[in-house]
Amino acid sequence: MLDSYLIRGLLIGLIFGVPAGAIGALTIQRTLNSGFTAGLVTGLGSSVADLLYACAGVFGVTLVSDFLTHNQRSISLLGGLLIAALGIHIFRQKPQDQWKEVNRARLPLCFASAFAIAITNPATVLSFLMAFTAFKITGNQTPIQSIQLIAGILLGTLCWWSILSGITAVFRERINARSYQLLNRLLGCLMIIFGAAVLLRGLIPL
Repeated sequence: MLDSYLIRGLLIGLIFGVPAGAIGALTIQRTLNSGFTAGLVTGLGSSVADLLYACAGVFGVTLVSDFLTHNQRSISLLGGLLIAALGIHIFRQKPQDQWKEVNRARLPLCFASAFAIAITNPATVLSFLMAFTAFKITGNQTPIQSIQLIAGILLGTLCWWSILSGITAVFRERINARSYQLLNRLLGCLMIIFGAAVLLRGLIPL
């Protein structure tokens, strides 16, 4: 079964999606705030960023890896600031702003902010390279196999974001304003902590 590059990609996508970190917290918050579509579009932004990094790993795009290596500190600082700023915004949201279905005009913002957070995580491409090693992806695959692998990774991450947004959307119908405010503050604090961790990684060279 693992001979199929589509299946390998699907498993890699699911493995990458589950430890969601800042994107997971943001997806949950947006689903609670504005419904399933807003959460799914947020996850989609992350999936597209992961897809670009996966393409760099599959096709051996050294230009991308060289750029990340030389600019890792700046990218980490930018990503940390963005995550922390979104965390503060979420923490300060008021209950009366909640339970409104997202305006379609705001969906591109949901996508773009998640994409920006994911693409400013230079560790992602290294994680993909480790996953490729674990799944015995050597770089000798044919173009068709590479496309199957990339498609599988995209489908795997989208499956996870759909599941997470769907479960959160069901939970959304069962909470009151006070509970929502507590969740907002919890998720906001998590985002701020994630942002601080990324900032520290940029400030303190390993």
